[in-house]
Amino acid sequence: MGVQGYPCREAYGLIFVFPGDQTHLASVAFPDIRTRGDSNYKTRYLDRQIACHYSFMHKNLMDMNHQFLHRKLMGRIKTVFLALRQGENWVEADYTFTRAKGSQPLGEKFILGARSEQSGENNRDLMTIRTDYPYQTLKFWTAGSTEPALDLWNVYVPVDQDQRIHHTFGMIMVRKPSTPRLINLLWPFITWFTESIFKQDRLIVEAEQRAFDQQGADWNQEISSVILALRKVLIDRGTPLQNDAQNNSRIAAP
Repeated sequence: MGVQGYPCREAYGLIFVFPGDQTHLASVAFPDIRTRGDSNYKTRYLDRQIACHYSFMHKNLMDMNHQFLHRKLMGRIKTVFLALRQGENWVEADYTFTRAKGSQPLGEKFILGARSEQSGENNRDLMTIRTDYPYQTLKFWTAGSTEPALDLWNVYVPVDQDQRIHHTFGMIMVRKPSTPRLINLLWPFITWFTESIFKQDRLIVEAEQRAFDQQGADWNQEISSVILALRKVLIDRGTPLQNDAQNNSRIAAP
């Protein structure tokens, strides 16, 4: 089976097309999304077009310091960076969070479950975000849990020659509560909450793209070790535009 002469494979309810050098097909790892087929999780698909370069999406998710922009939905939480790991074509970062003020919002509680006040290294939530080019994942474990409460998988596919627009395809796997059927009652609230978060994220990344276009280059003076490592992966693994003097700036847009 193929699409316009390219090999493809159907999995996880999606069709994966390999448009690259077909001699490398056997050596390219296929996504391993184990929670997608786990009956303990319910899946929500993401399918949307966004007016920005795909690198802005990788940066937005990887940099958890932007969570203050979601404070109307998530309350006042403090992001705590824990660790950075990286390889030739991947980078991942660990974070945990503390609530600076207020109580846990209902939307967050429905997705992640009730979260108690944390104290000590062994009693804290853990979020791991990974760009394993070209895919990106986010996993969230509540304190003391061995299975993630939330598992997100995304891929960002450019749709125009200038790579100013991309299509996000993704899946959110939410772990079912102890009474599994309750997830169906909670699902409309979970959908509303995630859509509200995504709406704010869209405003952020599209504004960043407009700023980049107005400046004609990336003027950010980035100091975050996580984003610098992410940039290197995107530059090294991404395919630059042809005949474009701004190639590196475009690929390094975040």
